[in-house]
Amino acid sequence: MTALAEASDDERRARELAEAFVLRARQDPAFAQALESWRRKAEALDRTPTGSGDVHNEISGGTVHGNVVQARDIHGSIHFGN
Repeated sequence: MTALAEASDDERRARELAEAFVLRARQDPAFAQALESWRRKAEALDRTPTGSGDVHNEISGGTVHGNVVQARDIHGSIHFGN
């Protein structure tokens, strides 16, 4: 984890750490439970989903006049040009 913290934008290191966590969780049910608890707490603090869950977008009730965005995870602004 120290190596990832030193280069937090290194996707390869992040993937390797995630793989190590998965392997450990498969071997150690207590670790798996603690990891899941940590994930839920971190997700609640950050409000950034970690990729779990489904999204079902629906527009109903007639004709839509104007801009509509249907999305799941948006990081940053959305701008409609005029």
